[in-house]
Amino acid sequence: MSAYIKLQDKFLKAFFAGRFSQDFYLTGGTALAKFYFQHRESFDLDFFTQEQEIDFNEVNLEMVKIIERLGLKIEKQTITDTFLQYIVKDKRKTELKIDLVKDIPVHFGIIQTKNKVRFDSLKNIGSNKILAIFGRVDPKDFVDLFFILNKTNLSFKKLYEMAKQKDLGLSEFFLANSILKIKETKILPKMLVDLDRKEMIAFYEALAKKLFLKIKPKN
Repeated sequence: MSAYIKLQDKFLKAFFAGRFSQDFYLTGGTALAKFYFQHRESFDLDFFTQEQEIDFNEVNLEMVKIIERLGLKIEKQTITDTFLQYIVKDKRKTELKIDLVKDIPVHFGIIQTKNKVRFDSLKNIGSNKILAIFGRVDPKDFVDLFFILNKTNLSFKKLYEMAKQKDLGLSEFFLANSILKIKETKILPKMLVDLDRKEMIAFYEALAKKLFLKIKPKN
């Protein structure tokens, strides 16, 4: 087991034994890689909550206690009313980035639990991955959505409808253009299973074409 996975697991165990264990859940690429597909390396821990009344100053105090108890050193810290970020290192200089986010009160699927760790549903991760691709160009988002759409029975149509409920600015035209930016990506995340990059690009090109055809005016 690699050093970063050991550090992740150590922190997850401590966090989900703590004061805010029932308010947050692990989401994003690490939740996907650790609990669903084991498909790629993912280094960051992303915790989301839909609890709008939660006081992030109190969450910060709890986080600092956990970090100190684990013998970690805070290298960088960001604190706002809706977002906390910590970059920490252990004695071996293994780095871990931890984000806590107060998300909008729209969530899909059921939060899962394994070994006391609460983690996000595939539906919610998938809809968020569509929004991530819509807003940025990061190879790991394309990889993650590709696995969700090809390894489960979730359809792009369904995930798009969910994503639309989270961001009314989402549109087929602009999403299709964002999807085509996959051709600009050069370096994929380190994969733990085989992935054919050309096959993935062809998949997204076909998906973008479908979106363009959907909005094309009919003669």
